[in-house]
Amino acid sequence: MNEINKIYQQHVTHELKLVSNPDHAILNKDKVEAKVLAFLCELGKFGEEAHIFSFWDNSSTNSKDLIDYYIDGLHMLMSIGFELHVDNLKNYQEINDQISIANQLIKVYQNALKINETYTFEAFQNCVDDYFTLGFKAGIDFDTILENYIKE
Repeated sequence: MNEINKIYQQHVTHELKLVSNPDHAILNKDKVEAKVLAFLCELGKFGEEAHIFSFWDNSSTNSKDLIDYYIDGLHMLMSIGFELHVDNLKNYQEINDQISIANQLIKVYQNALKINETYTFEAFQNCVDDYFTLGFKAGIDFDTILENYIKE
């Protein structure tokens, strides 16, 4: 099992413990919408803490807060996958591209909105891939992501 899928399967196990509604098999678009909004909120907090768009802020980045915001966003993203009834995630392959971290943040926002429009696995997988790329561009390595995700 690939590492990203391990994170997702751990989240699914957690969500299944919380779900007592037998009608969960029906796609609840309102829940997806609410979780996409929550994800976008966490994404904004991450972007602000990483100083991606707040170039006027000269304070230093608190790496603990940065990782916490990132992991909170990852939890929400995995929760969206649960609502979409995603079975497995593809293994992430880091793409060495030249887009700026600001454009990467915008790309993740756009992908999240695409999830909300289409409710498709492809939109979700693209958002997951781009979210991990964003974390890597911000200097967070996969082992740190995995370690902090498992802690929560």
